Formats: sequence, C-alpha cells, structure tokens
Amino acid sequence: MTRLLLTTAVASVLALTGCIDVTIGTPAYASSNDSSLRGGDFTAVLDEPGDFRLAGADVRVSGEVSGRLRVSAADFIARDFHAGALTVTAADIAFTGDVDGPVTLTASDVSWRGSIGESAEIRAADLDFDGRLDGRLFAQVADARLSGVFHDLEVSAADLELDRNSHVQGDVRANVADFELDGVIDGRLDLSARSVWINGDLNAPMVLNVDPGRGRLDPEDGLVELNGRSVGGSICARRVVVRGQVNGPLTIMADAPPEMRDGAQASDISFTARNGQRCERNS
Repeated sequence: MTRLLLTTAVASVLALTGCIDVTIGTPAYASSNDSSLRGGDFTAVLDEPGDFRLAGADVRVSGEVSGRLRVSAADFIARDFHAGALTVTAADIAFTGDVDGPVTLTASDVSWRGSIGESAEIRAADLDFDGRLDGRLFAQVADARLSGVFHDLEVSAADLELDRNSHVQGDVRANVADFELDGVIDGRLDLSARSVWINGDLNAPMVLNVDPGRGRLDPEDGLVELNGRSVGGSICARRVVVRGQVNGPLTIMADAPPEMRDGAQASDISFTARNGQRCERNS
C-alpha cells in the first residue's frame, strides 16, 4: 500500500511496495524497481520487508526496514526507527531507534540514541553516542563522547570521553590526543595519547603511552592522572599523578617519580626515569 501526503503542487511519485507515508517538501521520486525513494526534502514513514534506499537533501524517517537501509543525504534524521542493518552517508546524522545488524556511518556530525546488535564503523567529525553496542565499535573521529554499554572499542580521535554512564565490557584500543574515562572498562585499556584522566574504574591492566613529542609543551601535555580505581599495568609518560586506588603492580616510566596526592592508595609501584626515551607501543 502507498499513501502520499504532498505539500507541493508539483511532485511525481511512482508506486512502491510495502507501506509508505510520504510528506514531500520538494519533488521526490519513488521507484518500485529498486525499492527506493529519492528526491529533495521529504519525510517518510517506512514499513518495508526487505532492503531499501533513500536519497535526498533533508531526509526524515520513522518506521521500519527489515533489511538494510542505505541512505545518501545532506541531513538524515531517524526517529523511533528500526532496521535490520544501516549504511548512511550524510553531512549530519541524528538517529533514535534500534538496528539489529551492522551499522556504517560517514558524516560530519553524528548523534546516536539507541542500540546496535552487531559491529559499527563510524567516521565523523563529532560523535555523540548514547546506547548499546553489542559488537565492536571502530571510529575515526575528531571529538567523541560515548555513553552506554559497549563490547570492544577501537578509536582514533582528538578528544575521547567515556562518561560516567559508560561501561565497556571488553577492550579499548585508542589513539587520541586527550582521553577521559569517567565510566568503567572491564578489559584492557591500550592507549596512545597526549593527556589522560582516569576518573572511573579499570578492571584489567592498562598500557598507557602518553608522549606529547618534542617541542613547546603545555602543562597537561604528557600528563596521566589516576583519580579512580585501577589494577595496575604500565605507564610511559612525562608526568604521572596518583589520587586514586591502584590495586595491582604498576610500572611507571616518566620524567620524574609519580606524584602521590592525598587519598592515593598504591603499594606496588615501580619507577624508571624516562631520560628522553620515546613512549611507543610494542605492536
């Protein structure tokens, strides 16, 4: 069944399979041959049993696509939407809903509220994710704020924040400038960064390489602050400050011995002077 609500005098629409309610701001064209809707600005309520494609300028959807939804748009907004899988290329993406399978997003700004049943691959300038991800997240972004439940994370970013509502049940591997953890990581944290603040909980040993390089340095360049709870590991940095609780052996290579502040609890820390040595991953 096809139901069309047209807001312009000129619009050309062909019949589609499934059930679609379309409000069109500029001329749009629908084709039953390739299960697609394309045109300018439009809002669609989808009820499709298989794969579907959307292409337009300002595209807004709700409803369901049981298969893979592929979108190419300037702005893509999905509200209360369900899909089997999702691939989107757009300038701005705002998604609220659930996807059973894999998700691939390429955009300038991404706002995600909902769940992903498999892996996700996201390339964006700004990423704001709040939800659940059952597979691995691979992200290449400038700034990212992550909230919710995750399995494994692999992130390259300028700024990466895992807020107090974040819980990573697996490992985190990241290359970032600034990293802040206020939540929980159950697996290993393997991090290359410029500055690090651990305010939450690490339940497996950490490997931190925090090297700002050579040149003019800001006070926070090469800084690691352990303000939460951790189980030890290894840190190579310019400067290390401990305010929290370290429950296992921790090896530190830095320009000076770690600064133990009021409230710090750590009984098994070994220190080696860095003497200009670079902090680098072994693999």
